Amino acid sequence: MIESRLVVTKRTPLAPHGLVAAEHPVGARVGAKILEDGGNAVDAAVATAFAMTVVEPFMSTIGGSGTMLVHLEKKGETVALDFNGQAPVRASESMFRLIGGVSEALFPWPRVENAANEYGSLSVAVPGSVAGLALALGRWGTMELADVLQPAIALARAGFEPDWYQALTTARHLDELAPFAETARTYLRDGRWIHRPPSMEAGDRVSYPDLARSLALIAKEGPAAFYRGAIAQAIHDEMKAHGGLITMDDLAAYEARVGPPLTGRYRDLDLVLSPGATGGITALEMLNILAELPPGQVGWETTGGLHVRAEASRRAFGDRFTHLGDAALVKAPWEELTSKTYARAIASGLRRSRPARAASPASTTMTTGLGEAPTPRPQGARPAGADCTTHISVVDRQRNMVALTHTAVSLFGSRVVVPGTGILLNNGMIWFDPEPGKPNSVAPGKRALVNMVPLLAFRKGEPCLTLGAPGGRRIISAIAQVLANLAAGRGSLQAAIEAPRVHDEGGELLVDDRVGEKALTGLRRLGHRVAPRTESYATMNFAKPVGIRVTRRGLEAGLDHLRTAAAAGY
Repeated sequence: MIESRLVVTKRTPLAPHGLVAAEHPVGARVGAKILEDGGNAVDAAVATAFAMTVVEPFMSTIGGSGTMLVHLEKKGETVALDFNGQAPVRASESMFRLIGGVSEALFPWPRVENAANEYGSLSVAVPGSVAGLALALGRWGTMELADVLQPAIALARAGFEPDWYQALTTARHLDELAPFAETARTYLRDGRWIHRPPSMEAGDRVSYPDLARSLALIAKEGPAAFYRGAIAQAIHDEMKAHGGLITMDDLAAYEARVGPPLTGRYRDLDLVLSPGATGGITALEMLNILAELPPGQVGWETTGGLHVRAEASRRAFGDRFTHLGDAALVKAPWEELTSKTYARAIASGLRRSRPARAASPASTTMTTGLGEAPTPRPQGARPAGADCTTHISVVDRQRNMVALTHTAVSLFGSRVVVPGTGILLNNGMIWFDPEPGKPNSVAPGKRALVNMVPLLAFRKGEPCLTLGAPGGRRIISAIAQVLANLAAGRGSLQAAIEAPRVHDEGGELLVDDRVGEKALTGLRRLGHRVAPRTESYATMNFAKPVGIRVTRRGLEAGLDHLRTAAAAGY
């Protein structure tokens, strides 16, 4: 049968001086204007992040979480920021009542009564976004917080036309937003309908006056307004009124963590990733496995290459589910999981045999110090769904680089908007395993295992790449595969991002059906439980990376081709 096929790509001219890649064109333009006005990469990233909470409110929020990498070229300094949410002091590992079965929400955890870990006041973790973004700006930026907040304030106050993506996303969540009166009032037209994008006639105007006032207050008083002042009091009151656990004390005690990044190497690229309980360690483990095989054996163009990518993903996720949690509280084999020796043992097994699909990847005894790991909870036939996240990559004239992943966790977070503030609160408690006794179970003040993988890369000591993505746990496999595509040296960053990908957490193998029927059949013969997926404008079967590569001719953008991702620079 002959059928038509949609072929989509994006093209971005090389930028000689500075470039911002973001998941929305308005956000990219905000950051590019900051660069043109003399700001550095950190200034532009922070301004873009705040603007994205206005134009893409279902993906990130100032009541959310984030992970950020900053490289300052002249100083030769690279740092990692963790401003992810944490459990309130009154939280406990038994705070959610399990009712049997597997959740169909963001992660396949055991089901919780009333889905209390998924939405509503109990699902809210102590937010870190304002603290983290302000800290980054204060230490490594060149502009004042009030100045970088002005674009976001103007957008929230004056409003903007929604695009098709906002209309579609909001339409899909109408029934979930409607029960929350303040949230419906904030995001829905007349509290009931979507705001219509432009068509044959002009679109509706979307504005967030309450959020504009909150941003203006933060611009005036700094992060203290959010963590100790009027906004903190409003969050405290909302939590108290609806059974949430966050108090003024939780907010006042919150601190962003700053420290050295996780480092590694893939082929000829020196890598910098987010450390600790993020997706960085799992992405690096996957890359280490791929690096043990010749480049020609790990590409997406062959069945064998897809098989190796799937097995690397499956085994890395097995270790993730078995061992990882908050690095400040959980003892885990952090160094061993990212060691070349461990990767070599896994890769050697891939050379010798077909996948043993009945066995847990983490239950296979390796000739390393990890020994025989306990069997993790099966992740089921349905890998985890996409989360509510955005990513920003920036390179400036001095070749400083930033990779910033920012989130509300699920789409529209907890669905709770704090009255009078316009601030959507995250549902970061869904990141925790609700079952007690696990490395990633809830504990007071604990930070959950998150999926963000901002990445920086260097070649021969020179800045080369900033990359990241939204997309839940599928971020991890996506970043590894895009980097593998790029390191193979056979195309642009755009092509590396657009290429078909796989994702395997130990259940089904998700495969972009663009690989073709021959490859799908071959993977089935190799023992994989193949689940073909067709990616379209409305789906998020795989993560949505954006990035910037530094070349001798200028700065090259790579963008997800099916969403609103865009780059802007000068």
